[in-house]
Amino acid sequence: MRLCSVRSCSLLLSSALTKDPTMDRIIFERLILSVVFLVGIPTLADAESIWIEGENPVQKTVTKHGWYDNVRKDGMSGGEWLSHYDNRRPGMATYRFNAAESGEFTFWWRGNVLLSEVAFQLNGGDFETMNFRDKRGQYQVSPNPDHRALAWVKVGLVQLRRGENTLTIRFQSKVSNHGGTDAILFDNTGFVPSGIRKPNEDVAGKPDEWFPVVFDTDRFSPDSVIDMSKYIEAPAGKHGFLKREGSTLKFENAGAPVKFWGCGANVSFGKFTRDQQTSRIKYLRKHGVNMVRQHPVFGEVGPLVNGKFDARKIDEFDWYFAELKKHGLYMTWSVFYPLTIGPNDGYDPKLYAELPDEGRGRKRTYGLVNIEPKLQELQWDYVKALLLHKNPYTGLRYIDDPALAVLETHNEDSIFWHFPLGDLRDPNKFPLHSQRLRQKWFAWVKQKYGSEAATKQAWGQLRRGDAWSQGELELMGAYHFGGDGPTYEFKGQTKRTGDFIEFLARLQRNFYEHRERQLRDLGYQAVTVTTAWKAGGPSADPANLWTDLAADMIDRHNYFGGGSGGHGIAEGKVNNASHLSRPGSGLLAISLYQVGDRPFSCTEWTQLPPNQYKLEAAPLIAFYGMGLQGWDASYHFTSSREYPGDGWPNLSSYVTDTPHYIGQFPALFFALKHGHIEEGPVIARRILSESNLFTGTDPLHQDLSSGHDVKDVDENAGTSPATLAIGRVTIDFANEESARQKTALSQYWNPNEKTVRSATGELVWNYGRELVTIQTEKTQGLIGRVGTKAVKLPGVTASVNTPFVSLLFTPLDDQPLAESKHILITAMARDKQTGTEYSADGTQLKTIGGPPLLMEPVQAEIQIAGAKPKQINVLDVYGVPTGKTVSTDQSGKFQIDGRHRSYYYEVKR
Repeated sequence: MRLCSVRSCSLLLSSALTKDPTMDRIIFERLILSVVFLVGIPTLADAESIWIEGENPVQKTVTKHGWYDNVRKDGMSGGEWLSHYDNRRPGMATYRFNAAESGEFTFWWRGNVLLSEVAFQLNGGDFETMNFRDKRGQYQVSPNPDHRALAWVKVGLVQLRRGENTLTIRFQSKVSNHGGTDAILFDNTGFVPSGIRKPNEDVAGKPDEWFPVVFDTDRFSPDSVIDMSKYIEAPAGKHGFLKREGSTLKFENAGAPVKFWGCGANVSFGKFTRDQQTSRIKYLRKHGVNMVRQHPVFGEVGPLVNGKFDARKIDEFDWYFAELKKHGLYMTWSVFYPLTIGPNDGYDPKLYAELPDEGRGRKRTYGLVNIEPKLQELQWDYVKALLLHKNPYTGLRYIDDPALAVLETHNEDSIFWHFPLGDLRDPNKFPLHSQRLRQKWFAWVKQKYGSEAATKQAWGQLRRGDAWSQGELELMGAYHFGGDGPTYEFKGQTKRTGDFIEFLARLQRNFYEHRERQLRDLGYQAVTVTTAWKAGGPSADPANLWTDLAADMIDRHNYFGGGSGGHGIAEGKVNNASHLSRPGSGLLAISLYQVGDRPFSCTEWTQLPPNQYKLEAAPLIAFYGMGLQGWDASYHFTSSREYPGDGWPNLSSYVTDTPHYIGQFPALFFALKHGHIEEGPVIARRILSESNLFTGTDPLHQDLSSGHDVKDVDENAGTSPATLAIGRVTIDFANEESARQKTALSQYWNPNEKTVRSATGELVWNYGRELVTIQTEKTQGLIGRVGTKAVKLPGVTASVNTPFVSLLFTPLDDQPLAESKHILITAMARDKQTGTEYSADGTQLKTIGGPPLLMEPVQAEIQIAGAKPKQINVLDVYGVPTGKTVSTDQSGKFQIDGRHRSYYYEVKR
């Protein structure tokens, strides 16, 4: 039994009650004796939390600066902090506090962690500089982002002595010695602080009460019900190299195809100790991640200098790769985003001078690499050096290691994108590169038509920007590639546009095919990808996809949601739509890029916070993307820690490590690993011949080119996105018009009822109600707006009071749900930070709030078909039974709600 609640209440005031340490000690000891008498526990050394307010030192030498101290304090413990800002001297503050017994405590400190250097001295020992490597719940206190932000730092384990202890904090930062302390905690109860949440404030909740969720480094209890690591074979590569086999991925020595449930997870040089990296890898594996994407490798390992990698960076990369391999996780390499080069790398000096500056004496090759063979060869020099590098921790060169499963040419780069094309149209921006492309364009046209007269006859006219006599022709921008034909000043010049698309497509395809030959000639045996990017206009998008056929697998990225913060979370506009009102839309729309004879992957996806419905994204990707649509690999973007983060971690839009994503992964991985979701039949097979590709119009009538990260189509597309909720939609590049296939959709799609049923019968998308039901024999569930009326699935009936949920039932013994004796319930509703406020319609984030993260409880009455449950265990955030149980009535019905403060439950029968 833990007594931290009583003890914490007394110790919160221990430094301020009387200002007399002796009297404080007497009061403290009397309180302890009374508690011991009441509960009959002989020692309290294992249950102590000591909370100290930063603004209450017994001695201080600090300078309070008007500007520095002018911050929001509503998210501070006690509504205040101790701050210092003075370039003349460091700041110092000493605290006295009592401990009931001597022992080892975890030391937590909450203060300013940005551009700050803080040292501490405990009980007169030497000063030690705090390491901010393990910081949590960063909270922006300044009106605009600057170097003022609070976070909890897990400083480490320290020894306290019985009775009085002293702690001195010193601010010694390079920026005016700035610093601030909000709160200090010494704890040996296992409590993890978050925001201003103090020990034992988490009392039993009400059924509808949002509850805090806070994580620490996972101890990987063998009792965890959500642990999927036993299903991920180790080491990675034991079945040989990953290969493309038709439209699937398969290990060369395995009998069945394989799917990958992954995420981005960079080595992040300098961020983690190796113990933390191991914990991080085990955490990903536990949640069902069997592939990670390193993006980009060049950004982590750095450039080659005199033919060598940075010794420290390559060593850390080698170790990380080997550790992933040891635990059964494969790696995908996104090598460049982009390649940067220096003046001595062999690129023509005049051309080099035109490249955009990257900093540190280097320049970017993004965009231009698609048209310049020398830049492509510089890319190859780097890839070759990486592949031939011998990893001392595995004893293998990367080219010989089957744990390297996928290699991507470069990230999000296409000859058809706005850069390079838009900038190359302006001869003043890149005069030499622009001229070289105009000359290549001219040479291609001359070879095709033979003469100026023949070209004019084919195109109708030449343009004022054309210079036939000088061997140059005017370029088009990506924005000219309209779906129904060229736009703006090129309107009506459809034949010329088709030729320009073909010229660019063959240029890019030649690059990719050359890279593929280089890789195979060197001895690379695993899977290849070109890039995940798209064209900047719809008429060029099919041709861009055609160039991707040079490699093994088609890859795309997609995003949904977000708001005015862009890549981060900020107060203001929220893109707060749900997928569920438009079947097959949003993240799933990239399925329209699937090629019939190629595997398909999505190496970046997320539904960006502060969108309130992001809990729908992971199940939709799993059940419709990886399941019904038959995707072969999914990588959520992106994981960057060893446990779920605090609040909305770092206010970033790209976070795997939060309950809505990593928290649902175990159930989703289990369903995919055990084949619970049947792949759908091909409902629409579209055929594209070369004559279709280069007409200057979009033959598919599916404009996925608008915007940057977001890719979607409307209901008037050539193939309705709702088709993706029925079965597979593919593209084949062939000349077999007779092989075109389209299934009548009316047998699956009922516009009157606003429902779309999958051809497999396992998934129903009720877009009128905004509800998806999963009705396989084994995994079953509800996503969206269930309503209070009971929904009956084959193995479970549920009525739900919570407005929007993801409620999943997973038979962990892989039996039909109605017969299963061991079931995991994953129950997710909305989340928000403490203090977060949205407008009534959810389209504005009015107050961003701060940690801890609050989860809305799923309130549901549930009855699982078959035998009555013998026991229903409430699990903690690590999937470990808490000792609390949920009762059932005589029929086996039971309720889950906010009283249990959990989103995991275990049913045993």
